Amino acid sequence: MDAFIALTEKYVDVTELTPTIVNEYIKKIIVYAPDKSSGKRQQKIQIIFNFVDEVDIPSIAEPIVYERPANSRKTA
Repeated sequence: MDAFIALTEKYVDVTELTPTIVNEYIKKIIVYAPDKSSGKRQQKIQIIFNFVDEVDIPSIAEPIVYERPANSRKTA
């Protein structure tokens, strides 16, 4: 826990999240396959942080909607 507190104190005045900061805080991110059984696409994401046990982040009441830009295409 001391290492986590020290890391947090290091980034107290951060105005921009950088890849370095993310890599110091997060051990891994698990993205599960999407579930469309309810008629709407839902996707579970699990974040495993460094220095602390797994944190259970509560569900958001309103889903986050991502809209793909019109000029982007899926590639095989």
